[in-house]
Amino acid sequence: MNKRSIILPLMLALAAGGAVAQPGKASPKCNECGTVTSVQVTERDGEGGAVGMIAGGLAGALLGNQVGGGTGRKLATVAGAAGGAYAGKQIEGKVNKVKTWNINVRYNNGKTEKFSFDHDPGMLQGDRVKKANNSIVRN
Repeated sequence: MNKRSIILPLMLALAAGGAVAQPGKASPKCNECGTVTSVQVTERDGEGGAVGMIAGGLAGALLGNQVGGGTGRKLATVAGAAGGAYAGKQIEGKVNKVKTWNINVRYNNGKTEKFSFDHDPGMLQGDRVKKANNSIVRN
């Protein structure tokens, strides 16, 4: 490839009043287009539910029933059931972790915006994107 084959099309495009597209760069006229500046994955505990509470409560009641006798045994069973229900709910929440993908985008006009996904959108820092329906898609 010689210089003439590269320069001639550029000169013709500029003479016609058109902009010259550069590889990897979006048209500056697209204000809905931008670049992913960061991808952050956060993880938080999920919600514990009835299953964890019931299982924990039963286990706690069984353990509490092993303690003492008479009224003390009854109190230990009730306390074990309450403590087990609480612990079961907390454990279920830890098991059901929830991940969130936070994508920061800088648009061609300089504005920035953050998008959150409950699944991996498969985007990396540097990817070219376009805003579509309050979300982003690869451009």
